[in-house]
Amino acid sequence: MTLRPSSAALALALAMASATAVPSRAEPSNAPIQITSQDTRREGNLAIAQGDVVIAVAENTIYCDYAQYDNDTRNVLVSGNVRIYRNGTVFTGDRAIYNLDSKSFTGAEFRTASGPFMAEAHALSSTETGVYEASKGFFTTDNVADPSFSLRAKKVRFFRDDYTEYENVTVYLGRIPVLWLPYLYQPAEQAQSFSLTPGSRTIWGPFLLTRFSFPIAEGVLGDLRLDYLSKRGVGVGVDAKWNKPNDRSSWGRFRSYYLNDSEPGTNPISPTPQPISSSRYRLSVQDRSFLTDTVYTTVNVNKLSDINFLRDFSPDEMRLDPNADSLAAMTKWHEDYTLTLQVRSQLNRDFDGTGRLPELALDLKRQPFLDSGFFYEGETSAGKYTRRFGQPAGLVNFDTVRKDTFHQWSYPKTLGGWLSVVPRVGIRATHYSQSVFDTRLKEGDPLFAKGGALTRFAANTGLEASFKMSRSFESVENRAWGLDGLRHVVQPFTDLSLVTTNQDAPRILPFDHFTPTSKLPAIDFPLFNSIDSITDWQVLRLGVRNRLQTRRDDQTLNWLELESFVDTNFQRPVFSNQPVADGGTFSNVFNRLRWNPLPWLNMTVDSQLPLLDQGFAELDSSTSFQVNRDVTVQLSNRYISGNRTFANSNLVSGGARVRMNDNWAIGFQNSYDFATKVSQSQQYSIDRDLRSWMASLLFVVREQQSKSDVAILLSLSLKDVPRVSLPLKYDTAAIGGAGTGKNR
Repeated sequence: MTLRPSSAALALALAMASATAVPSRAEPSNAPIQITSQDTRREGNLAIAQGDVVIAVAENTIYCDYAQYDNDTRNVLVSGNVRIYRNGTVFTGDRAIYNLDSKSFTGAEFRTASGPFMAEAHALSSTETGVYEASKGFFTTDNVADPSFSLRAKKVRFFRDDYTEYENVTVYLGRIPVLWLPYLYQPAEQAQSFSLTPGSRTIWGPFLLTRFSFPIAEGVLGDLRLDYLSKRGVGVGVDAKWNKPNDRSSWGRFRSYYLNDSEPGTNPISPTPQPISSSRYRLSVQDRSFLTDTVYTTVNVNKLSDINFLRDFSPDEMRLDPNADSLAAMTKWHEDYTLTLQVRSQLNRDFDGTGRLPELALDLKRQPFLDSGFFYEGETSAGKYTRRFGQPAGLVNFDTVRKDTFHQWSYPKTLGGWLSVVPRVGIRATHYSQSVFDTRLKEGDPLFAKGGALTRFAANTGLEASFKMSRSFESVENRAWGLDGLRHVVQPFTDLSLVTTNQDAPRILPFDHFTPTSKLPAIDFPLFNSIDSITDWQVLRLGVRNRLQTRRDDQTLNWLELESFVDTNFQRPVFSNQPVADGGTFSNVFNRLRWNPLPWLNMTVDSQLPLLDQGFAELDSSTSFQVNRDVTVQLSNRYISGNRTFANSNLVSGGARVRMNDNWAIGFQNSYDFATKVSQSQQYSIDRDLRSWMASLLFVVREQQSKSDVAILLSLSLKDVPRVSLPLKYDTAAIGGAGTGKNR
């Protein structure tokens, strides 16, 4: 017999799929139900199928011992060894009733396994499409009769492809209950709705960090943080994140944290170190909202109680953004230009900051110019700029109104069918309402202050040229090194850059200024974006690129890449108040090597050596390789010597992981600076395979100036699905910071 319901019969399959985080789709409303069995008959209003019953509807196949359809009530009943097959997932149960009109159903003793997930419910019911309720729910990832980890909830409500609510939840390790929660909220796209982070650190003492998720509004998910640090006190925070429906490009987050610190310490940058208040807090808001397809707003607000907050409670975040400021901006994007209006300020008084109050900037992308063969690009900006310094005395704050406009034309051509040349010429005008009135004064001098208005004009011209040569070696084959033919591509190149200005750089107040680096600065515009540091220079950059290419998986792979170049300084750029580390006519000789011959071997080497003139030596290298299936090794080195801007360093970092057998593995990671004779960090781990989970015991030491930071911690992570983690983790950024809620 064939029935045509208004929707798929047995939507309980969808419910169980939702419970196990398997995406599902509703079947077409006119999907037919095909039922076959050994015996079919009618008894009054009942259509009955009995004996090896098979029900097929859309992507579902149901097997049972008995099925009946009531023509009056429109109920479909299946019972006896019920098995539901849907998209490779099997659901088993004792009985289920589904109403074709109301789409409500009830089921009893249903179980399922999907990937590493196992789930069962004593009773399952639904009164509306996409919303299901289960009683006495059981969930685990340990596929054995006596699982080592499980969640048991008195009541569970599934909102398909959206979220799940649990009431009266108990977390079990084996048969031992270890945690009880009155309520648990689990979004469909979040790995874990709660987490516990036990551990011990030198500056915190023994600690326990907790996080619980809860809904705030549609599309808005909140996190409540409750932390206990034995040496510092009790901390509390409320976080939130949101996405606009059907718009993944718009997003936002809010973070807050407060702790009454019993050991706040002192401000290290104060001229006379002052005690920091025990009230430690942070507030931050980040948001990106698209008003139209091409207009969006950006908000990034950061307020900290003191300069030590990130160092004490979120060191990972401090390394990424040690001087967090705040901004609000609106951007209009077009394929030919970008127009941005922004306000930027430093809300934390102990931090340095450059304010833009406000700034309007127009960036014109490179584009054809009037069908002339020339290409044009440019940028124009205007705003009020402020420079505020932190607490070190002797630095005087300053501000100015700056108007800047830059325009450049280029004329790319190919000569003789092989030589590519790109001549260019550009002009720039920058007006400052204030300036340094005496070129003898240096930044940091107490008299470094406001002066009169000035306008700086700058002109640049240059020429880029390059060509390629290649030769193929088809006979080169080596399976061990991943070679299937070899092609050598050589590309010599040159870049001449000439810049002249009418003002000395030390007379200009530095806002967008050149930051000291051991690398060569860009010599082309607009790549060189330190507007206030523009000075005269005449530089010729000569180099050559070498590539060895091979075939792999029907694609061309760069097997090895080497770029070498050197600058000839006819007139060396001398940036204001910055020492010259490489003062000769010729720069260091730079080499950049990338070698990735096989998936298990990768090497990078960046070096610069004073081969042609005075200078300094620097070597940055990194290598990772898998010796065999049980041993993986990483090694890196940063060496610098003779640079007058940066201290000498010879930092060697290395690590390895060794798989002892099917259940045990050990690993280590160390960093040691041979120049300062300081071991910056050490980490040792022992890993134990626990079937579906991996347990790791870690010992971590980070050396600091005052005292070393020592931590001992235990982490558990699910092997089969890395996004899903047991609520036990260690993440130093989690406290008042950008914790991900995922295991490390």
